[in-house]
Amino acid sequence: MFSTIFFHELKYWLKKPAIYIYTIIFFLLAIFLSSSSAGIFDGLVVTTGSSKIVNSPLAINALFNTMAIFLFFLFPSIIGFSVYRDYKSDMHSILYSYPFSKTSYLSAKFLSAFLIVLLIILVAGIGLFIGFRLPGTNSEIVGAFNISAYLHSYLVYIIPNVLLFGAIVFGVVTYSRNIAAGFITVVLLMFIQAVAESFLSNPDNRFLTALFDPFGGQAANYYTRYWTVSEQNELMPPFKGVVIYNRLLWLGVTALVLAGVYRMFSFSQNAFTFNFKKDKGARSTKQNFGGITRVEIPKVNYDFSFWNAIKITWKLSKIDFKYIIKSWPFIAIVIVGLISLLIFALTAGELFGTKTYPTTWQMLLLPGTAFTFFINLLTFLYAGMLIRRGEMASINHLVDVTPVKNWTLLLSKCIALLKMQLVLLATILVAGVSFQVYKGYYNFEIGHYLYELYVLMFIHFVIWAFLAILIQTLIKNQYLGLFVLIVILIGLPLLSFAGIEQSVFKYNQSPNYQYSDMNGYGVSFNKYFAHKIYWFVCGLILLILSGLFWMRGIPNSFKERLQIAKRRLDFKTIGLLTVLGIVFLSLGFKIYHENNVVNERTSSKERELQTVEWEKTYKKYEDKPQPRIIAVKVNMNVFPKSLDFQADGTYLMVNKTTTVIDTLLLNHNEYPSTFTFNKEVDLVSEDTIYNFDIYKLKQALQPGDSLELKFTVKNKPNTWLNKNSPVIANGTFINNFQVFPSLGYNGSELTDNKTREKYGLPPNDLKPHPSDSTALGNTYISKDSDWIDFEATVSTSEDQIAIAPGYLQREWTENGRRYFHYKMDSKILNFYAFNSAKYEVVKDKWNDVNLEIYYHKGHEYNLDRMMAGMKASLDYNAKNFSPYQHKQARIIEFPKTAGSFAQSFPNTIPFSEGVGFIADVDDTDEGGVDYPFAITVHEVAHQWWAHQVIGADVLGATMLSESLSEYVSLKVLEHQQGKDKMRKFLKKALDDYLTQRTFERKREKPLMYNDGQGYIRYQKGSLVFYALSDYIGEDVLNDALEKYVEKVKFQYPPYTTSIDMVNFIEEVTPDSLKYTINDMFKTITLYENRIKDVTSKALEHGKYQLDIEFEVSKYRNDEKGKKFYSEKGKDSISYKTEDMRKPILSVPLADYIDIGVFAEKEGEDGKMKEIELYLKKHKITEINNTVTIIVDEKPVEVGVDPYNKLIDTNSNDNRRRL
Repeated sequence: MFSTIFFHELKYWLKKPAIYIYTIIFFLLAIFLSSSSAGIFDGLVVTTGSSKIVNSPLAINALFNTMAIFLFFLFPSIIGFSVYRDYKSDMHSILYSYPFSKTSYLSAKFLSAFLIVLLIILVAGIGLFIGFRLPGTNSEIVGAFNISAYLHSYLVYIIPNVLLFGAIVFGVVTYSRNIAAGFITVVLLMFIQAVAESFLSNPDNRFLTALFDPFGGQAANYYTRYWTVSEQNELMPPFKGVVIYNRLLWLGVTALVLAGVYRMFSFSQNAFTFNFKKDKGARSTKQNFGGITRVEIPKVNYDFSFWNAIKITWKLSKIDFKYIIKSWPFIAIVIVGLISLLIFALTAGELFGTKTYPTTWQMLLLPGTAFTFFINLLTFLYAGMLIRRGEMASINHLVDVTPVKNWTLLLSKCIALLKMQLVLLATILVAGVSFQVYKGYYNFEIGHYLYELYVLMFIHFVIWAFLAILIQTLIKNQYLGLFVLIVILIGLPLLSFAGIEQSVFKYNQSPNYQYSDMNGYGVSFNKYFAHKIYWFVCGLILLILSGLFWMRGIPNSFKERLQIAKRRLDFKTIGLLTVLGIVFLSLGFKIYHENNVVNERTSSKERELQTVEWEKTYKKYEDKPQPRIIAVKVNMNVFPKSLDFQADGTYLMVNKTTTVIDTLLLNHNEYPSTFTFNKEVDLVSEDTIYNFDIYKLKQALQPGDSLELKFTVKNKPNTWLNKNSPVIANGTFINNFQVFPSLGYNGSELTDNKTREKYGLPPNDLKPHPSDSTALGNTYISKDSDWIDFEATVSTSEDQIAIAPGYLQREWTENGRRYFHYKMDSKILNFYAFNSAKYEVVKDKWNDVNLEIYYHKGHEYNLDRMMAGMKASLDYNAKNFSPYQHKQARIIEFPKTAGSFAQSFPNTIPFSEGVGFIADVDDTDEGGVDYPFAITVHEVAHQWWAHQVIGADVLGATMLSESLSEYVSLKVLEHQQGKDKMRKFLKKALDDYLTQRTFERKREKPLMYNDGQGYIRYQKGSLVFYALSDYIGEDVLNDALEKYVEKVKFQYPPYTTSIDMVNFIEEVTPDSLKYTINDMFKTITLYENRIKDVTSKALEHGKYQLDIEFEVSKYRNDEKGKKFYSEKGKDSISYKTEDMRKPILSVPLADYIDIGVFAEKEGEDGKMKEIELYLKKHKITEINNTVTIIVDEKPVEVGVDPYNKLIDTNSNDNRRRL
């Protein structure tokens, strides 16, 4: 009987049009994904980068994972429906009387549907293959066809996952006899997966995440997360270790699920249900034997008025709403959603293990994309269920003949759907407030919750509900309708890859709103809400169309339904559609006109072409001599109420070259500006596209001669939709590069060499090598100046404080405005900013230096930590490097909507409210890093490392500023908080470095030759300098840096380079440690260190002997990430035992590596604390090593490089507990 049922099922599915629709959708989706990644839309969007092979085995696996999101929603409609259709057609009572076994029935049903799903995804695989090779794709980033890559994805991930999730859905639908329960199950599984990944995202938990991830993606990621670009392009995703364990585990779970389905299934008439109410038996006694009962039939008054229809609509919506919220699947979703939000809250805003205070805006970020995605999924699902509810209950014909208007039935279901959305949004509010109470934070800001949830977010979901109702009305198969809606939801943002970038052309897309405590929603609200009103009107049109196509009775074809819709299209409906259409088109035209005409918009492709043309036209002026700015005096007028600014200024410039300058190259911006020189000039060229003007001096500027430029600049008038100014109502933060002119060619070129070749441009090496003596004339911050005199007057509204670098000379109020005059008493870099807000101020002193923090009221949490950070950094830098050059240091808070960072200007440090002001620092040993303190130390250190020592605009320049500032931060932290906290910081820095380098788009250079990437200058730089201070000694390193600072501080061209600094360090490095200079600065060197085995033996007098076997190996990477185990003139070394399939290779070793032994003691707080019993560097010359160590106390843990000072691709195996 198995074969009979199996082939009958296959024939059924192959006759269903829905299967072919699913297949076509997956086929087209696969073609779109693969062809877009291969650059087929390069003519419409930015050219695809050439660093990665888009059809590498890893990339193929990633594309299949993307399609898996859609695939899982086929399980209920195919695998679940295979058994459900017997109940739906009421044939189960007949079928169950047939003489076939449970095994034949269940296995045939499941395997036939399973095969259909596999065929669909097989066609998708063919679509991927075709998409990569369509005409117009970039053949240079498409590798040769590798069938093993496709087979690996199918055999290791797709087939096991279809089995697992298909079995779960099959079981749920079999027992509930409810196909909707299958979809809810899929949603719940995806929900639980997202929660698990969030909960186990800590690097220490990655093995558990990999092992228990039912999708298998985290298992593969366990091995591939640190793969370099070269490895991503060449290697096959591994099938070993935790990947095998993961797959076997979940195949075992699959077997258990299927066994459970078999065990519990019976050929009965009733579905499995939950019932917590105990039914009580009751005796019934008939009272009217032989009697005649007179029945009074109430008189019925028919009322078909509009208001009665409204009442009926509301009453019907209550019935449908109760149907939703009383269903167990919905209750399960709400409970799991609430739990997931609370779990997300545990790590919200966490940085370096330190959490933030649960402010309301943080709580409102909890839903993220995951929870909002699930709200939309439930909207799509229940839209179909409500519209088909009568049909599902087999009373649709009865409902259809009731004397109720179409719009009453339609609107009641729409209202029920919106009520459901309100309940789900309430889940966010409950989760947020509950977590705030749990954390002892009682500033709930209920008004903020209600406004964002029930105004800003609710309208977004309402608009999706309108589309869901239309799609589910048009498509008779509600599950196909759900799938189409999911494709639309996920696919709309992907249209940007095809050149459709503007939100006005993509349903329910809009610029997002942004909130900050300092500035509220600001002007982001206008753009967001204008687009939402526009799409809301479109949604109303869709809702009316749903009413026209509303199905009553039994129309058999879409043609017949279209005819019915035409008959329903009366004058009132036409008039309403016309009005809404006019409003919709008017709003759309207004938004488009604002974005494209009033404010000229440039697409990503146009920007790329402009960049090409800019270089082709003006690159020839790159080395054209220009005068240097030596003094700046500016007036900045900020108008927070109208969001405008007006500024004017004067540059004093000098010809510092040895040649005559007759041409001035003026770079400015789109702001309306005027420029006046104090010498006669002719305007040769005025380029309004690139805002680049060329002036000819009537009398050439001789060497040593000066020139003055006066300029004015202001913003264009703001419009109802667009703000043309950087000014905000509270918390303005503007730097000079945003608004003021500069001199010379400013670069801004394409960096990808293949893209450059496409446009006929030569290769771009980004920056010159630091050994190029001809390239040392400019700093990496400014190309038109060295050190300048600076003076500024800043005005703002009367209730705000305005700040600029320098010392306050005078403050006054005039005509309702507040003025501040600042002047710097020493020369600074041409790098300054202006801030204005309603600030509170806290003040202190360090020696004779005035310290100030300007902060937003309510953000007092960490002011003492920031003040302590300023003092500690000033103290450390002044003692170790040179005196502080200013008499003042200030921290100024600015809104997180401008970014989550801090930035150091001369004696002034703007500091985002999002990184430190609301940190909830735990000072116990279990707590994370005190990052408000650490970031403050880093930024104050820039007053030395950038504002005293500034590198030339060559490779490695940022090492002199960012890496050394981060080094100072680490050393101060170490002195303040100890090595245990440092291990957390270093491990996070190591993980960030190894992760971010996998996204490299051009090349990775060694630290001292880096191109400026953040992951090198920050993360790697901090690791390197911290490790170096440990190897050669903190005092030795600092003495070398002090001598270096003394030589190069405040220097004029030629500027210093990383080579200069490394030479100073190399001079004080012992010969035995010279290899560290090569490993850390001159090459990309990584280690693979691990504890292999350890035994502990108790000795006399309380001592313990440890025999530790460990492995040390290291290798080099080239700029693309390819591994090398040998060096010029030296062969690699290797280690192999009989049990090993291949040897361990390494660059020749003569390295000193820390070996540590640790114990635990109970602290004063009753908690166990780690103590060092032994920590010493051992010289390592072999890969496999054994050492014997005797310690005075009972050890609990040993480690090789236990504090993660070296760059190790798997730092988790560096330690082992006994």
